[in-house]
Amino acid sequence: MNEHITYREFDAATVPLQDSNLIEASAGTGKTYSIAILVLRLVLEKGFSVKEILMVTFTKAAVAELEERVRLFIRTAYKVTLGHEIRDANIFRIVEEAVDRAGIEPVRQQLKDAVLFLDETSVLTIHSFCQKTLNEFAFETDQLFGAEMIQDTKALISEEVQKFWRKYVTTLHAELLEKIWEPDLMTSITMAMEEHMGGKRYYAYQPGRDYSITGKEQGQWLQQLDLAEEKKGRTEADLLAYVEDKKEDIRTVCEKNTHAKKNLLPYIDEPEKFISTLIEKKSAAYITKLFPEVLELVAKTEAANEERKEIVQQVISRLYCLAIEVITAGVRGFKKRNNLLSYDDMITNLHNALVEKDNPRLVSVMQEKYKAVFVDEFQDTDRLQYEIFEKAFGTGSILFYIGDPKQSIYAWRKADIFTYFKARASVQHVYGMNRNFRSSALFIEAMNKFFLPADGFDTFYFNGEGNAINYIHVESPEENSKGSLYKGAAQDTPISIFNASNNGQLAEGVAAQVALLLRSGEYTIGDGENNRAVKPSDIGILVRTGRQGREVKAELARLGIPAVTVDDAKVLQSEEAGYLLYLMEAMLSPERSSINRALLSPFTGLKLDAILMLDDEATLARFGGYKDRWQQDGIYTAMMDFVSHFNVRNVLLHAHTESGERILSNLFQLIELIHQIQSRKNLSMPELVSWLKRGIDGMATEGDEYEQRMESDEEAVNIVTIHKSKGLEYKIVMAPFLDFTENKYIEFFSFRDPDTGDYVGVEKKRMTEEQKTSYIRQAEQENRRLLYVAITRGIYKCFIYRNSYHKSSTLLTFLQTLVTAGPMPGIIEFEAELPQAPEDMEGWQIRMPAKTIQKQPVRFVLREQNWRRMSYTMLAAKTEHAPRGRAPQQEDPYETFIFHTLRRGAKTGNLLHYIFENINFSEDSRWEKWLTAAIRRYVPGQQEVYAPLLRQLLDHVLQTDIHIAGTTFKLSAVAWHKRIPEFEFDFPVRSFLPEILNGLSDEQASIIVRRFNEQELEGIMNGKMDLFFEHEGKYYILDWKSNYLGNTLEDYTAEALAAGMNENNYHLQYYIYTLAAKKYLESRLTSFDYEKQFGGVIYCFVRGVRQGMDTGIFTCRPRLSKILQMENSLLPGRNTKRSAQQHLFDIY
Repeated sequence: MNEHITYREFDAATVPLQDSNLIEASAGTGKTYSIAILVLRLVLEKGFSVKEILMVTFTKAAVAELEERVRLFIRTAYKVTLGHEIRDANIFRIVEEAVDRAGIEPVRQQLKDAVLFLDETSVLTIHSFCQKTLNEFAFETDQLFGAEMIQDTKALISEEVQKFWRKYVTTLHAELLEKIWEPDLMTSITMAMEEHMGGKRYYAYQPGRDYSITGKEQGQWLQQLDLAEEKKGRTEADLLAYVEDKKEDIRTVCEKNTHAKKNLLPYIDEPEKFISTLIEKKSAAYITKLFPEVLELVAKTEAANEERKEIVQQVISRLYCLAIEVITAGVRGFKKRNNLLSYDDMITNLHNALVEKDNPRLVSVMQEKYKAVFVDEFQDTDRLQYEIFEKAFGTGSILFYIGDPKQSIYAWRKADIFTYFKARASVQHVYGMNRNFRSSALFIEAMNKFFLPADGFDTFYFNGEGNAINYIHVESPEENSKGSLYKGAAQDTPISIFNASNNGQLAEGVAAQVALLLRSGEYTIGDGENNRAVKPSDIGILVRTGRQGREVKAELARLGIPAVTVDDAKVLQSEEAGYLLYLMEAMLSPERSSINRALLSPFTGLKLDAILMLDDEATLARFGGYKDRWQQDGIYTAMMDFVSHFNVRNVLLHAHTESGERILSNLFQLIELIHQIQSRKNLSMPELVSWLKRGIDGMATEGDEYEQRMESDEEAVNIVTIHKSKGLEYKIVMAPFLDFTENKYIEFFSFRDPDTGDYVGVEKKRMTEEQKTSYIRQAEQENRRLLYVAITRGIYKCFIYRNSYHKSSTLLTFLQTLVTAGPMPGIIEFEAELPQAPEDMEGWQIRMPAKTIQKQPVRFVLREQNWRRMSYTMLAAKTEHAPRGRAPQQEDPYETFIFHTLRRGAKTGNLLHYIFENINFSEDSRWEKWLTAAIRRYVPGQQEVYAPLLRQLLDHVLQTDIHIAGTTFKLSAVAWHKRIPEFEFDFPVRSFLPEILNGLSDEQASIIVRRFNEQELEGIMNGKMDLFFEHEGKYYILDWKSNYLGNTLEDYTAEALAAGMNENNYHLQYYIYTLAAKKYLESRLTSFDYEKQFGGVIYCFVRGVRQGMDTGIFTCRPRLSKILQMENSLLPGRNTKRSAQQHLFDIY
């Protein structure tokens, strides 16, 4: 920390709630916890409503985490006033002090009100905050109503570049254009425009100047270029003539010097080649000594060439600046005419209204609305964002900036560490958080030593600048109960460092170490007495790029170790997007050539010979059917038909399919995405195909829906980019690619101008030496911050791998200083050799629950009219029943949501099924991702309303006691790997009269089967259970029901549910499901006992389920005699000869 800044120790429970404040929070010090504590204090000590407290952070995930924590703390505090015991001493003390000041009843009422208004909590991203402010104070900010948000401004820029090119570039003097021409000129202009309009000013552009190009100026430039080229040609001729005239002298000199004889003498008869080779090696000592006259002529040639380049650069810069002037006006004009706003526009517009115009009225209404403001992740703020908060809330409000400059790693998104320094100097109070609650005491000690290996070490490369980031030792809590990673009986060294000679060895070494952690039996986690084995999900492998992650994942796959990737990869850039495009083209134009191309993909697993053997007529008819479905019901339905017909899930999840989970995840994300685009933009079939093509070709895409999702929530090693790892933690961190070096492939650089403070952009080939120096220094500073972020994700251990190919790198600076500092046994170890995987790893697999691989049904045409594919839906006859009356409007927000906001119909059913199918019942930390995805998919735009209340719904459903056949348990106790969601079955049915199923009815279960004109039925019974699971040795069937039975809990009591089951004929459904389950379990378990091992059937009417109550849950375990009666009625007898058709449809 800066020596001129005085830091006070921060304590969330006691810090004064006043003025402007900056909290500098090191990694793992409990930033989110502290903000939630401060919010609770504001409610109790200042009497603020939760809606008067603004919390701003920079990602949607951070918003969800912070909002969840605030809700939890306020509810927990309320429980204290009701006499409940809680674990958090801070919350208890805050409530206790409030009660001492005001009495129990006022405090209880305060917290009760806060709980009731939790839905009005203002936790927003910076863009959401700006958008909300502009909309709410439209008059004060001079905004137009009804502006449409756009994410893709690059398309507008590209169109304006084309216009500029036609009007200004092609009309330049032909000879001038020829002299300045560069093959990538249009691309370079486009790139400069995108960066400039994204907030990175083109280095030569000064607002307000006139950059128009006149004919006179063009003539002057031509004249200057002609003179420069003439001079360049003259110096080159002089150089060539000298070498030719002095050839024999030069030969003699070369023959007397070993290096010259080897490198130059072979070209003595080729003067041009001789000169180019000499220039290439001119810095060598022997060249300087032997050829001073030649080097003098070379210097004159180079000076003449530089003179020409400077003139060309002058013209190009003028052209770029004119482009910025013209194209910026064109893009802004288009957006204004069409009332469009980009994300950057929201920030810019609010900044203009608030800061540029000095708007005291707007400041007043904003301060009236928000009495206290928290800006989280403040190190990622840029200048405009900071000036908005400073102007609105810097004086007269309670303002807290919270961040860690050591974790500022988003410079490419304009995150501005210099703005952080400015804020640090301007606030009234600065606090420091340096007690790490994330990591073990031993690992904290190791990190302190790593980041500050010697006194005076410049950890973050600021070279003594006035504004700097310095590393301060982090403390461990007095009672650190994190435990440790053990190797054998001893605690393992917290940081181990390995050497590898190339990236391939790095990936192999990482995979080998992961195998040792999981397989060797040496490593355990715990307190030394109650230890457990290391799990795959304990391990996080942090990489810089997605390509590095894929290299490591391939090595892990070779050893049979499951892994999932979390990075910034765009799903439209995946291979699956190309395969999906082929599929859509085949649906749009069903011809055999396009169909063959579509089928030759991982989705079907079909080889070319198998595709060519398919029946032409049937195949064309099938894809014609997809086209009809697309036209009538939308792309999603057509794609789901394809997925079902070609058994895509099972093909991809088969044990021998590499990367099957990733392919399947990308496929479904892409299907969901194109469905959303079709619905949102109302695109025709050809337009949707065209949109996907543009996306694959690199069309700009912003938003979470475009980023590849994690392919699996199952137990697996996490491979994460460092940028994505912020906020995450892993018990064991593997860091294999920390040798950060200069990226030589970037053509356009952006950096902070040290003189103006502006973020500027410049092409690599036009950078001055001063600009290169600034860029290199700032890049190294950020690289060191990346190093910090990566290592501080760990709880117990970090394995660091160095690539010795790099002779200088960010990591090497630290390692060399550590070596000089001397041995640190038990803290940091330099390992002599790379780890080797256990010898028995080949073919070994982590013991994962086996996926159910369904048999691929044979496709054929059936001629019999009575032979059909049957299901409960087809057989069941629905009874007519009167709708229940509507009770008065509910006052409780959750009751209002569950009975009124959640609409009746298939969309709500699909929403809930999607959530329950994907979440892990016992691990609520990952629910947010699936809730967000479900809301975007089925009720887009309703995130703020639906997310918190769906979360409550999950808490009710999964924490409610289920009583069934003498057993009680909660769904939250059901293990992820013991569930099969959407369990589909088929089994053969012999010829029967459907009416015989009516005989299954009894006094409890009313079963009514629809009539088929006395016709016998035969064929396949098909169905899909919402959930089939095993718990404590028993197997259960569960069906989610979103049925609206009424709008009070009285409509979901046991008696009401029994009536609803009869009305909807659900008893027939679960008899069929139970028979299917019995057949399945008999085929999988050698001695299956129905009475002992089948737990029963659960119908969960989610609208009526409440934690601690018996409403909304119907359970039953059908009598075995009834199931046997049904089995005897429907299934071919054991002694009955079965047809070939029937054998094809054994239950999956």
